[in-house]
Amino acid sequence: MTNLYDLKKFDLNLLLIFECIYQHQSISKAAKALFITPSAVSQSLQRLRAHLDDPLFIRSGKGVAPTTVAINLHMHLEVNLSQLEQTINMMNRNELSKKFVLYTPQLLMSEGSTALVKALRQQASYAIEHHDIFITPQSAEELLTYRKADLILSLFPIVNPAVVCEKLSCEPLVLVCSEHHPRLNGKIALSDVLAEGFTFYSTPEKGALALQEEIETVLPQRNVVFSSDSYISIINIISQSELIGIMPLSTFNHYKKIMNLKIVDIDITLPTFDIFMLYNRASLNGSAFASVIEMIKLADR
Repeated sequence: MTNLYDLKKFDLNLLLIFECIYQHQSISKAAKALFITPSAVSQSLQRLRAHLDDPLFIRSGKGVAPTTVAINLHMHLEVNLSQLEQTINMMNRNELSKKFVLYTPQLLMSEGSTALVKALRQQASYAIEHHDIFITPQSAEELLTYRKADLILSLFPIVNPAVVCEKLSCEPLVLVCSEHHPRLNGKIALSDVLAEGFTFYSTPEKGALALQEEIETVLPQRNVVFSSDSYISIINIISQSELIGIMPLSTFNHYKKIMNLKIVDIDITLPTFDIFMLYNRASLNGSAFASVIEMIKLADR
């Protein structure tokens, strides 16, 4: 393991200046190549001489010639600096495998989310790390500001100069039941729907709580018989029972064939909700990240 403390005590710029002198066999030419003064090059060389206890270069004609110690130092540096240059070039070309940290509530996991994951793999070879823990506006800001998250999809907007918050889409809600539900066929009256058992998504997430309050005005005093903080569990229960649930239309479209779901035909208007995309403004400086954001925008139009 590299001893970072010892490296911190040593000025690595001295090695770069040394290598430039070695390649040009001249202090003045090295200074010109590095865009610094010959005096600055000479001072750096003096520091390296003191550190290695060797003159490193001696005058030879109009230039300088390396000592045996300088030749040996160059042989080691040539390999290490070449590897470092390759690493930097790989990073600039986005050839390194990178991790993309995504926070998306279960409520928003749908075809759009799976398409995003596929695009991240195809466009930039990202390794994706997904989290669906509950977040607040404050925790979202912290995750993005301190680069603990690359992208957050949220039900609420935030205002922060360092964070870009863009409305991604407006999502309708639908009333859903099992395709084989014995009573909910054809047009259903509100009174008949309210006589059924409902599922309920338990979450402290601010945007979801506000949405549930709006749903209550449309479906007042509905009979909740199953609640869970796992949205996947709710979908499973709806699929395998006679309970009713409420979910985003995109989520229904994603799961309807797999889970044998159908929309309950009822003459009510459920609320819609906005989905916001949050990311660190500085992340747009990376071409790969900027292209992913543009892809998300185009896919959602």
